[in-house]
Formats: sequence, C-alpha cells, structure tokens
Amino acid sequence: MEAAIWEWPILIDLWAAGVAGGAYYAAFLVDRLTGRKHKLLMQIATWVGVPLALLGVLLLVLDLGNPLWFWHLTAELSPPFLVFHPLSPMSMGTWILVLWSVSGAGLLILWLAESRVPGFVLLGRLVPLTEILLWVSFVFSPLLIAYTGVLLSNTNVFAWATPFLPALFVTSAVFAGTAAIRFVSALLGKRVPRELSKASLILVVLQVLALIGFLVTVPAGVLISGSLAPWFWIGVVLVGLVVPFGLELWILRGKGTTPLVLASTLCVLLGGFILRATVVIGGQM
Repeated sequence: MEAAIWEWPILIDLWAAGVAGGAYYAAFLVDRLTGRKHKLLMQIATWVGVPLALLGVLLLVLDLGNPLWFWHLTAELSPPFLVFHPLSPMSMGTWILVLWSVSGAGLLILWLAESRVPGFVLLGRLVPLTEILLWVSFVFSPLLIAYTGVLLSNTNVFAWATPFLPALFVTSAVFAGTAAIRFVSALLGKRVPRELSKASLILVVLQVLALIGFLVTVPAGVLISGSLAPWFWIGVVLVGLVVPFGLELWILRGKGTTPLVLASTLCVLLGGFILRATVVIGGQM
C-alpha cells in the first residue's frame, strides 16, 4: 500500500474505532464470565460504541474531500467500497467498521423493543435475535480493534512496519474501551465490577510491554527525543499510563470515589488518543 497523508479525521477514526471495539469486547467478556450478570454494562458499551463507530465512518467519508464519493473509501481498489477485498487491510477495515456499526445499531433497536419503548414495540417479535447479534458484534469487535494497527503496519512507512504496532493498538483499544464504559457508568451512578479495575492494571502492563517492543523495533527518535517528545512523555506515558496505574491502585484499596474513577478513565481515553496521534504523525515525519 502506498503512503498517504494521515490527518486529523483519520486520527480520530483510529481512536474512535478502537474505543468502540474495545468497550464492547471488554463488556461482553465480563458479562459472559460472570454468568450474564452485567447486561447493563453491555448496553452501555453498545450505546457508547455505535456512535463512535459511526463517527469513524463519517470521518472516513469526509476525508475523501467529496462525501458523495463514499464508495471510494478504499481508494486503492477499483471499484473500491462495493467490492470485498480480503487481502486489502483498507477494504477489510472499512467493511468491519460498517458491519460492526450495523450489528450494534441492531442491538440497540432490539433492546428498545424489549423495553417496549414507544415506536419500537412492533419489533418485539425480533427480540430473540438479540443473542445472535450479541455474538456477531463480539466476533467483529477484535477485528475492529486490530484493523487500525494492521492497516498502518501494511503501509510503506518504515516506522510502522513492526508487528508490535498492532499489538500496541489492540492493548490500547481494550484499555480505552474499558475506561469508556467505566467513565459512563460512573457518570450514571452505576457500579461496575471490581474486576474491571484489576483488568485496567493488567492492561497498563501489557501496553507498556507492547510500547517498549514498538520503540525498539522502529526509528523512534522523533517520539522519545524529537519534536513529539513532550506529547509522548507527558501525554502517552504520564497521563495515559502512569497516572491511571496509580489511581487504579488507590481505587482497588477501597478508596475509589466517583471523581477518582472519572479522572482515571478520562486520562486513559486522552492518553489513547495522544498515543495514536504521536505514532501516526511521528511515522510520517
């Protein structure tokens, strides 16, 4: 794949898609591993994820310059969007983003029908399809998480040509997705499983390992000592990793309050975006 200019719409799409997939993936696993006790967590993850995924689709379309050319989302193909190309990361990523969005939107509609919300009652007979869509969305979630890193690593930009980039984006996406559902739950005054806080600590460690692997396998001077160094050390390392790790330890000691949870998760979300921005911008420099 030839190099392209990756600007802010694409950066936001990379972050939004990762958060959407990571939130749903984390919530689904928590719900299933606890005996289906966290349906609300699943619903929060989907309500958060679908708008973010649709935002990603919209940004991809707007980045074309002419939104009427939406079928040219994967510009290296001919015809690009209307033909499925399993060997093209761009084609695969676009289809995964669209299909996950459709599946998630279907879940939201069925949950509204199940709750007998006016305007959706007539769809009550379709509620049994919910379980199918839950699994469909789950299958697409890790693909949605991983495609952004795979897409970058398949370009001819040398700084992205490392298997640690997909690993870094995957761990970051699950970390940010977990933070997103915890952030919204805290705003709503809902309690979330303690296991999510423990998982956040594990995800910090995994992200640090993937980040080290990435830095030692690419020319990372622009990140660690160049013009992007302040953003990397303050935004990615301090705000995105060190501060949340410390706050989560404090929360697990039973001292967690809603403001602490909000602060920790907001740092994770901000750090995840800065990570993608510095990696993408740095690679092009």
